[in-house]
Amino acid sequence: QVREFATHFRSAFPDLNFWGTADLIAEGDYVVGQWEGGGTQTGDGFDDIPVGALPAGTGKTMRFTGISILKVENGLITEELGLDDGLTALRQLGLVTAA
Repeated sequence: QVREFATHFRSAFPDLNFWGTADLIAEGDYVVGQWEGGGTQTGDGFDDIPVGALPAGTGKTMRFTGISILKVENGLITEELGLDDGLTALRQLGLVTAA
């Protein structure tokens, strides 16, 4: 399901990109990093978002931030906890309006 979602999301935002914004912090088996992401919706639409539908090819751009906590064992990422500002992206796409 995760792979299917990621594939659909990437087809909706073909220029989707992520980049780091701060130094990484590492302690023991854990690495924490802050990042930004964004892209322009020129592809597929979404009709399964609880707050509404996003038609195909709106041309709307989103940019949001997040933090990822990774557990690294034997050189491989074995766990990931990610927190992102998805509300900002939903506002930029017009799916949520400010109160």
